[in-house]
Amino acid sequence: MTGLLESAVAAIRAEMARTELGVSDIFTTGQRIAELAQRFVADPDPDVPTQRIAVIGSLTTDFLVRGIACAVVQEGILPVIYEAPFGSYTQQVLDRGSGLHRFHPNLVVIAPDWHVTVDGITIDTPAAVVAELTAAKAHSFAQLWDIIEHELGARVLQHVLVPPVYRFCGIAERLAPASPRNQVLALTHALLEAGRGRVSWVEMDRLAEQAGASEFADERSYLRAKLPFGLAVLPDYLPAFRAAWRCATSRTKKALVLDLDNTLWGGIIGDDGVAGLALGPGSGAGEAFVSWARYLQQLAARGVVLAVCSKNNPEIAISVFDHEHMVLRRSDFAAFHCSWNDKASGLRQIASELNLGLESLVFADDNPAECELIQTALPDVGIVHLGADPTRFIERLDRGQWFDLPQYTAEDTGRGAAYAARAQAQAEQNAAADIDSYLTGLRMVAALGRATPSDLPRLAQMEQKTNQFNLTTRRYSEDALAALLRHDDAIVLRLRLYDKFGDHGLVASLIALHEGDALRIDSWVMSCRVFSRTVEQFMMSRLVEIACTLLVSRIVGEYLPTKKNGVVADLFYQLGFKKLPGGAFWELALADWVAVLKFNHFIGAAPAEQSMTSAPAPAAVAPLALDRRSV
Repeated sequence: MTGLLESAVAAIRAEMARTELGVSDIFTTGQRIAELAQRFVADPDPDVPTQRIAVIGSLTTDFLVRGIACAVVQEGILPVIYEAPFGSYTQQVLDRGSGLHRFHPNLVVIAPDWHVTVDGITIDTPAAVVAELTAAKAHSFAQLWDIIEHELGARVLQHVLVPPVYRFCGIAERLAPASPRNQVLALTHALLEAGRGRVSWVEMDRLAEQAGASEFADERSYLRAKLPFGLAVLPDYLPAFRAAWRCATSRTKKALVLDLDNTLWGGIIGDDGVAGLALGPGSGAGEAFVSWARYLQQLAARGVVLAVCSKNNPEIAISVFDHEHMVLRRSDFAAFHCSWNDKASGLRQIASELNLGLESLVFADDNPAECELIQTALPDVGIVHLGADPTRFIERLDRGQWFDLPQYTAEDTGRGAAYAARAQAQAEQNAAADIDSYLTGLRMVAALGRATPSDLPRLAQMEQKTNQFNLTTRRYSEDALAALLRHDDAIVLRLRLYDKFGDHGLVASLIALHEGDALRIDSWVMSCRVFSRTVEQFMMSRLVEIACTLLVSRIVGEYLPTKKNGVVADLFYQLGFKKLPGGAFWELALADWVAVLKFNHFIGAAPAEQSMTSAPAPAAVAPLALDRRSV
């Protein structure tokens, strides 16, 4: 069967890409996917990427399972799904002998509903009592998450609660803390805060707003079949679930690649000239393109990397960025590919230039033929067909929820500038006589220090998202990293890098554990933005200093190969380590100073660099227990 299952999954994915799925399509396709999953379970094919997903909820979940199956295949993964019995989500998690525990999922989808989370308290219940009840419910969910994370070794993806639409007595209801709507809103806020850094969310409340109250809160569907929302909303559930799934599986899109003519402005620059374009006041279309550009500018400010892939003359195309009403500038784009070659080749070149996988790209074009070409040639690239009406561009891109993040970090908001700086550095490297002079000319400075609680969101983000420079892919959560910071046998380092082009942000982290006579590197991740800049040599030289102060005799490293981390396969060898027999471990003996002297780098230490040799504050904590699962 080798190859047949992979082809069947690819065929279903291609079919869904060509069709606007309706409810019946989702049910039919979901059943086909379930049959493929059964074939995989009976005869596993190592070439087919799969994920074990458990769906547990308070109401009927059968139709959700069909939608989830379609959404995950749209992302190129075959899901093997376990559906828990009706309304048993709490019992399934708490009972260690349940079907959920026996299934051993990679991901658990929790679908609660307001009907089972709202307390039947009187409308005059004081706010303090409501707050206590809310805190208790949030704590109950957190306990479920703990079991899923630490005992099942799975990630959590949960539906945001949608409040009931009942008005009762109007404004008075809004002002009463005990109203069902306010109970749900308070619990939602508490859950989002409690789940920060550990839970991914399907924004069901936003989905309800888009669909409208009558479509979403279908009372007949609830009373007859205990459905959490109307079946008509199911097609819109797929992009909402995909967005949350990408967050949960560290597959968030990073770059938006745009066409130019009739995409960033109205008209064809080569035919109409700058003066003939629709851009700015004077027409509805011209104003729509300005509004669209401002939206793109706000996306870039939130960490989305912008790029251009256009069939155009580059010199002529660039001239439009001097237009008085062009909000964006050439410098806002980290990659700018203009040629008369096919756009699939252009996207491959952009991905290579940005050092991103094709799965990190979203391509937006007004031309349906170009969108279809990319969809066929590069199925991992997200596609947005903008159409001919620029007043709908924002809506069409925004509805895909391509760039959803679990939370913002400082590195997200600075990512566009960092990639632009990387592009400048790359151009300088191409012109340099040799690599040493290029690296010297970058005037790099690093701030390397012990991580602090304020670093945790970014550290967890790198742990979850980094695939290439990631030696073990152990994927520590924010909570797990916080526990490491409190432990006196753990060293968590973080590095910020600056060069003459700007601040690249927090781009690398390393977790080392003091174990007897050794300091063991448990996790080491680095952003692709700073590959090949001798950051690893700089970090290792500092780690040697720490090891010497701890009076250990050796540093031990581990490399666990994946399909994507081959770039670091020989990292320890390059750093002078020797491979230990019979496993994935490498060793650097500190007495071997010749090896230490190999750590040549071109990076200066920031004057305010935090001391690496001071011991962490003592803490009364339990013995260190690390989550070593690989996702």
